[in-house]
Amino acid sequence: MGQNQVKVWRVADLHDAEMLKGDYVHHVYPWHAHAEMSLGLVIDGAVHLRTRSREGVAKSGSFVLINAEEPHQGVSASSRGWRCRTIHITPDIVDEVARDLGRPAAAGRPIFASPTFEDAELATDLLQLHYESESGLAPLRRQTKLLALIGKLLARHAHTSCDYSLKIREPSAVRRARIYLEENLTDKVTLDALASAAELTPFRLLRAFQRSVGMTPHAYQIQARIRSVRCLLAGNTALAEVAVAAGFADQAHLTRVFSSVMGATPGQYRAAFASGSARI
Repeated sequence: MGQNQVKVWRVADLHDAEMLKGDYVHHVYPWHAHAEMSLGLVIDGAVHLRTRSREGVAKSGSFVLINAEEPHQGVSASSRGWRCRTIHITPDIVDEVARDLGRPAAAGRPIFASPTFEDAELATDLLQLHYESESGLAPLRRQTKLLALIGKLLARHAHTSCDYSLKIREPSAVRRARIYLEENLTDKVTLDALASAAELTPFRLLRAFQRSVGMTPHAYQIQARIRSVRCLLAGNTALAEVAVAAGFADQAHLTRVFSSVMGATPGQYRAAFASGSARI
């Protein structure tokens, strides 16, 4: 492996799944979360991954899974860095398969073992699906492979703890704070203003927010800005204007932060939107 190399694309017939393959040598993922579920496979090297409750080293052949909205971070665990293939999918697909397998809606969204585990069959299935996302093969084949993969994940690795929902229950004050941050991307938000919106003192807000969300309000604000950028990249707005609209100082600031969190540049993501197919 030499310098970091990343390619990202989208596959419309897989519910607009986002595909990424990358060679990472000098990269540190800060604490962040995705709206999508992340399914990945380490091809070479190793990466040390942490979530709020678990950590582990994903090495060559390891399956990587990060639940939707689950804060996590990653750093190389090898002098060679790591090479990976990743799929970001909407959790709605998983919910649908879970219902079809008989999981009651009242049980809530399935939660999976995370961030990494060993399952050679699933790793092979994921790798084949990822390869075929670039090949232009029939959509029916890819869609069948994705649903079969999700079914195996549910059967083998779904979390069964009945009290998990208690751990992620969100206080109304934290919800108000999140909404305020999401609605004030370009403002210079102060802790006092945020605490006022949440109807808590600043110290109590910080403690409740980090306990519930898994990151500080500032880290969450950066995440909200990144999500705004991903939406704006689907259009034709110039990157400099996207940066300002999402609350970044300038395009260079946007590129630096976006690349750190997403592992690819805004330009690479824009190309994935513009392709309209499985290839850039």
